[in-house]
Amino acid sequence: MPKKGKYSDIIKIVEDDMMNISKNSAVKYVLIIAIFAAGALLVAKSSVLREMLYLIFISFLIAYTLKPIEIKMVNAGVNKKVSAIIIIGILILLVVSTFALLIPSLFKESLNLNATAASIQTLIDKFYAKLKLIQGNRTMHLLVNNLNRRIDSEIATVFAKIFDFLMNMGENILYLVVIPIITYYFLADDKCINESLLSAFPVSSRKPIRKICCHADKILGRYIASQLILSALVGIATFLILIFLNVEFPVILSILNAFFNIIPYFGPIFGALPAIVIALIKSPETALWTAIWLYFLQQIEGNILSPKVTGDSIDMHPLIVILLLIVGGKVSGFMGMVLAVPFGVVVKVIYEDLNYYMF
Repeated sequence: MPKKGKYSDIIKIVEDDMMNISKNSAVKYVLIIAIFAAGALLVAKSSVLREMLYLIFISFLIAYTLKPIEIKMVNAGVNKKVSAIIIIGILILLVVSTFALLIPSLFKESLNLNATAASIQTLIDKFYAKLKLIQGNRTMHLLVNNLNRRIDSEIATVFAKIFDFLMNMGENILYLVVIPIITYYFLADDKCINESLLSAFPVSSRKPIRKICCHADKILGRYIASQLILSALVGIATFLILIFLNVEFPVILSILNAFFNIIPYFGPIFGALPAIVIALIKSPETALWTAIWLYFLQQIEGNILSPKVTGDSIDMHPLIVILLLIVGGKVSGFMGMVLAVPFGVVVKVIYEDLNYYMF
């Protein structure tokens, strides 16, 4: 029989090994946290790094959206790298075709933005003229004047941003070249990237982390795909409605409504307001019909299309969604509101899965 002292030596060796592993893991985590902290500081200080991070993030979103198509092509027997090249090629062709169709209309409409802004100002002046009867009250007088200045400022800002965006699209040609390249590597080398990220965690925890990521990927992928489909349908329907009602700037307004539709609850309101204001320049009757048709469209989207397309991919209380939108808007404006709900979905999935695997 082995001596008792021999067992003690074995136990001591195991304990020493475990202690060394714990120390190594602790050092590893400290290094990872330090690297992330240093990276965050550099990004905050450097505009170049922020732009690079923005390019990487946009490329990741595009690759993430196109991933299901690549999976189907690979399952059909197409080489992974070849499928990535084909997808990127088709995407570039679609983008170029879309721009070729839209840019003439966008440019033509953008030339009339200044005249439209002047018409809106005239409309506002007429509205304030009708308020003169109540401007004898000092408080109301101050309120109306402040409102006037605020509306003038906001209108000027919105139209300036739209005009600058349309005029400066050519300056962003570098982005249009770099983004497809980064997107290709996200599609072609996703397994290598995933394994590199997993290597930062202990071996024992990699399996549950992989399961959690797969679950989050499934839910988030369904949500993003559904939102893209719904936004495209809303944009097309808005364009047809505005053409039918003969409202100016149908292309710009339908694109705005499609973008804003990504934001739950508040998005449809923000997206409909510009179209209603532009329609009001033509006539109050046109504005009323525009509001009615867009309201009808949002009811169809919210009550019929969205439940069928989105399903239970969000499954969050409306109050939580609203709070996420408020926080996202405060942190990063429009993009923060767009990304707030997907972020909340991922956090919710991770929290539920951690409870399942750990407790």
